Amino acid sequence: MIKSKKNKRGFLLFAFGNDKLSYGKLAICCALSLKTSLKHNNITIVIDENTKKFFNTFISKDVLSASFDNIILERMEFRSSKRKHFDSPWSSYISEFNNQNRVLSYEYSPYDETILVDVDYLVMENSLDDVWGNPEDLLINYKTTDLQNNKLPAIEDNRLSNHGIPLYWATLVYFKKTPFTKIFFHLIDYIREQYNFFQFLYGFKKSFYRNDFSFSIAAHILSGYNPYGIKSFPQDTIRISTQKDSIAKVLDSKEIVFLSNHPDERWNNTLVNMKNFNVHIMNKRDLIRVSDEFIDSCMEKL
Repeated sequence: MIKSKKNKRGFLLFAFGNDKLSYGKLAICCALSLKTSLKHNNITIVIDENTKKFFNTFISKDVLSASFDNIILERMEFRSSKRKHFDSPWSSYISEFNNQNRVLSYEYSPYDETILVDVDYLVMENSLDDVWGNPEDLLINYKTTDLQNNKLPAIEDNRLSNHGIPLYWATLVYFKKTPFTKIFFHLIDYIREQYNFFQFLYGFKKSFYRNDFSFSIAAHILSGYNPYGIKSFPQDTIRISTQKDSIAKVLDSKEIVFLSNHPDERWNNTLVNMKNFNVHIMNKRDLIRVSDEFIDSCMEKL
């Protein structure tokens, strides 16, 4: 189950499963999108026992081998959270998720240079090939738009609070193995442990734990309290398909048609063809529904 290949540059994914969302399936979609779009595409994934069972039971050896170069089985217990998710504007559900193991990304990564990626992020163009060898130790994006290239309207998608610091999105994080980034991840771990205190200090709502908030606070502190002290990726904006958007059709491994929902009129949808764009698909159930079709499209190109 565990493969080992040495590489100085690579991607790091996490997939800790639950009974309502198959993070393992999402991880395979993400990994194969990296493999089909990028020249540099070595991938390490960190999984738990649930995801291991899912891989062994439902995923063919060919697909698994094509997706990941290194698989790390983690048995450490982390605190899980419950979160309300939407599946289109008309349906919602509560699901547990375990996202706190990202604090150990520095330790998990076998690479000198790493790009940490959310498993619901699909890469459908090659701009990430230009990130390697960046002079910065750390890159994180704070700019986001929806599928129609509009700024996300919710405060918590832009800042930690109404008048708070900018939100850095942990969807995509580039880091080198340096003393600075080691301190950065240790600080994130401290913020996670003292989350209630930092909620009070930075004035954001008490809710489930968000990596985005911890990464943003750590970036703020380590950049000398400069609100934009950490530089962005060369492609500095993350395109987001929200939880109320839907996937209309997978045309190819690099082309997906979405129904983009209007935030104030839930009956109002616009067809958007995303071709050669990277997309953070927050409606996880919808991506899982079309995952087999997307995986097949990627495997045809490998």
